[in-house]
Amino acid sequence: MMRPTGHFLLLFACLAWGGSYAVGRFGLNDGSALWLTLWRWGPGAIGFAVYLALTWRRHEAVLWRNLSQITLIALLGIVVYPVTLFAAVAETTALNASLYLAATPVLIALASTVAWGERLGPLDGLAIVLGLAGALVLIFEGRLDRLASFQVASSDLWAIISALAWAGYCVALPLKPQDLEELPFLAALVVIGTAILLAASVPFGGSIPMPAESAVAWSMLYFAVFPSLLAFYAWNQGTARLGPSRAAPYNNLVPVVGGLLGVALLGEAIESYHFLGGGLICLGLMANGLRDHHS
Repeated sequence: MMRPTGHFLLLFACLAWGGSYAVGRFGLNDGSALWLTLWRWGPGAIGFAVYLALTWRRHEAVLWRNLSQITLIALLGIVVYPVTLFAAVAETTALNASLYLAATPVLIALASTVAWGERLGPLDGLAIVLGLAGALVLIFEGRLDRLASFQVASSDLWAIISALAWAGYCVALPLKPQDLEELPFLAALVVIGTAILLAASVPFGGSIPMPAESAVAWSMLYFAVFPSLLAFYAWNQGTARLGPSRAAPYNNLVPVVGGLLGVALLGEAIESYHFLGGGLICLGLMANGLRDHHS
């Protein structure tokens, strides 16, 4: 049986995350950022806790031996990144939040070079530059005047922290123990991260958001399964196979997928800048894929 390639796994993760742009319209912007994140990870954490309990003897030694780095990765990707992203959406503009996330591939590539000695070749640099250019075209709707008038606001703090946390998570993934399989690794991340979220949500989370309509409930279920468990599993595996710097350009594919789904499912208008920005991002991914043939 053929294993899916790293590129395919990263593409799947981007499809799941892009879908959250459309699904997130249904009431998931209301409520405490801590509780919303706990709703996102809680259902999966229950299942993973049962799984770890049943397989504990097999994984106990490696989990205890590497608890500190697993906790660090969980803190960055399961706790800080989604909590601050929810908070950013409430505090700042979608444009500003998107811009900081668009910069994460550059941060990931530079940090991976320093931390892991990953070498960036011409194709890697081209992929990152094209992806960033395409993301900027989408974010600023192809208008230079919007780019020129952009200002960092005091309310952008959560968005900046969110982008840094995601970049840190991607760069930290190689800390995963080599003798720990991907499923128990993700299970440990989710259980540890959810425990931290629960400990913070009870005293600081405020009111618990409850789905008042069926559409909101289905949205929560989607977030719990696709952008969380399945997408993180695929992203972690894809990053393990390609490395953080080569996985990084796929981050900019998420708004392209979100935009296409918005057009297809929500009837949103498609503009010329969508083609330009999406085309640049796809060209960047093609340059990224060409490295396989030159390796």
